[in-house]
Amino acid sequence: MTQPVPSAPNVPKASLNTPDTVASRDQLVDLRSPYFFKLDHKAPVLPHQPGTVILDLEDGVCTCDKAPRRKAIQAVLSQPIPKGVSILIRCHGMDDAGGLLLDLDEVAHPAVSGFILPMSSRVDEVEAFDDLLTSKEEDLDLTKGHFAIHLLIELPEAYLDLADLARASGRIASIMFGREDFMTRFPTGGAQAADLAEAHIPLVAAALGIPAIASPFCAVKDPKGFERNCRRTRALGYTGTFTVHPSQRPVADATYGPSALDVQSARKLIEGSTGSQLVRMNGCLVGPPMRKRAQGLLDTAAALSDSASEAPVGPKVTVPSSTGRFPRYGVDTSTTQVGSILESPHAYTMDEGWRAKWFAHFPTSDAVLTSEPAAQAVGFDERPLPFSLLLNLCLCLSVEPFSQTCRFHLGLRDARQIAAVRMGDTVRARIRVEALRNTSTGDAAVIVTTHILENQRGEVVFALTKDSYYAAIPGLEGRAEQDRSGADHAAFDAALSAQADSGIGERTNNAAYLPPALPVIAGEVILHPAVRPIGWSENLELTTLVRNTHPIHFDAQRYGREGIVVCGGFVQALVQGLASPEFRQVIEERLVHSFHAGTVMPEDRLGALSRVLEIRDLGDGTEEVVVSTLGLINVDVEQELMGVAIPDALFGPEAVKPAVLRAMCTEHCPVLENRIALRAVRVLRRLKA
Repeated sequence: MTQPVPSAPNVPKASLNTPDTVASRDQLVDLRSPYFFKLDHKAPVLPHQPGTVILDLEDGVCTCDKAPRRKAIQAVLSQPIPKGVSILIRCHGMDDAGGLLLDLDEVAHPAVSGFILPMSSRVDEVEAFDDLLTSKEEDLDLTKGHFAIHLLIELPEAYLDLADLARASGRIASIMFGREDFMTRFPTGGAQAADLAEAHIPLVAAALGIPAIASPFCAVKDPKGFERNCRRTRALGYTGTFTVHPSQRPVADATYGPSALDVQSARKLIEGSTGSQLVRMNGCLVGPPMRKRAQGLLDTAAALSDSASEAPVGPKVTVPSSTGRFPRYGVDTSTTQVGSILESPHAYTMDEGWRAKWFAHFPTSDAVLTSEPAAQAVGFDERPLPFSLLLNLCLCLSVEPFSQTCRFHLGLRDARQIAAVRMGDTVRARIRVEALRNTSTGDAAVIVTTHILENQRGEVVFALTKDSYYAAIPGLEGRAEQDRSGADHAAFDAALSAQADSGIGERTNNAAYLPPALPVIAGEVILHPAVRPIGWSENLELTTLVRNTHPIHFDAQRYGREGIVVCGGFVQALVQGLASPEFRQVIEERLVHSFHAGTVMPEDRLGALSRVLEIRDLGDGTEEVVVSTLGLINVDVEQELMGVAIPDALFGPEAVKPAVLRAMCTEHCPVLENRIALRAVRVLRRLKA
């Protein structure tokens, strides 16, 4: 899938700081995950993981420990620096001139890439600090500009002139946010003020073409919370975040750096639009700004790759892949005729659960619907089901055979309940095409249809007329109509005349309510069309409904709205439900194995794709289908997966670790990288097609 707008940093300097004034430094500074590293004074050794290490001399160190810390830093700087490691010093601020001068005298060293200046709030302070660094560079015989300045914004007054502050020196290499110090000015409240300050920094940084570094996330035992915080601050425009624990560094590097999908999408965008001012890709116009952003992303990825330790590259492995078939539903306007009858494949038996659920979302004050005595007083033998419920059933049961291909619905006419629907009744829908016409402008078509609900006795209980808007139908003029004689049209005629007893006798053949199975082929991949979320309220309701009482699924006080996760059983049920239309009619099923590869949050959109692993004829009119289904997180199946080669190995059937699945996607199918929620292998016993 070529994404018109890649979602990674769009300027090379956003991830790797390369301002002109410090271009002479030997290595680039990776600011995705600058790490506060606490030196062991007795054995001062830097971590060997590539990236940026912060050695702290300010408020992360008690006063009594600052002299030993400077000695430890001196010892580190006298040793060879591990490849790929950059060093920043958080020194004292201009409000502590004595401590600052001691810092510069004792730890300024050619191996230091720059200094983090805390409590920055005035232009003259930044200018004075610049002068101090210039003097220190002269003492060390270094090129002017060798030491970069990273502004740590921790005071509300800094926001009065933040842009001027960031332009006060050509050494400014990033703007960093210190939320906790900022909050000390608000003994109570102030969270929204901090949010505004947090959002302001990336705007100024982007205007100056330098990185913005987010405040530390100190709950080191909450890795999921840290990952969410990284995604949130990246969306704000931050290009990196402080890290305070080794486990946070790879998460930050992955979140703020371009993913394999970002790189693939950027390349496809540039390759597919080169030489054109504007080009349409996947329904979106792509022009120079998108190409510029994509090129910036590729430059960032290349710089990160060059700055990392080189690793041996093995031969490229070709893996077996399959291109998914995308099922199509809805009326085929190229062949449908006036008089065509379309059957819904679904049927529903009404019970009290339907009524209770409906009233929970759509309350009513009509006593005839809520009170049994009131219903009997007006002649009903029991409470009828709500009109609005039946109307929606009549529409919803028509989506798959008819409405899924329409552009939008124009309106409803003559919607009416013809007979009562009682508890235990089973209803299904049928649709008849009453009229087909292209619009006067010729750019669209209107289809008029009659929709009816029938119960298990063949009685019409509800009917409506619907106008729908479709794409223009070529060659529509002169298309023949179907013959309307025969029993198939009798129900519709009965519905239109509001007579339930139109000569249709009681049906005793219940096989009519078991529609035929859809054909599937061993080895094929099926891209299931439906994508839907489990909403916030829906998730809370389901946890109560099925007594799913683990606190992480509902306790928003403890975990916060952003910390609630959807129960794995709900995810599996929804994914299997999304896949079910293409595998009907299933009589029974068995779950061979399933595993969860990614966390699903409320409002995440879930989709599915499946591979038919094996089909076995059971010889009794049924067959066993072994199927592997992948649940997908926030994937537009139709837009992103059509035509994509999907490795067969993703589907198993053998169980693999989620990390192996993710690595396979990164290497061979980036569009699914970190977007698989689960994989389930099931054996379905179903009717033969």
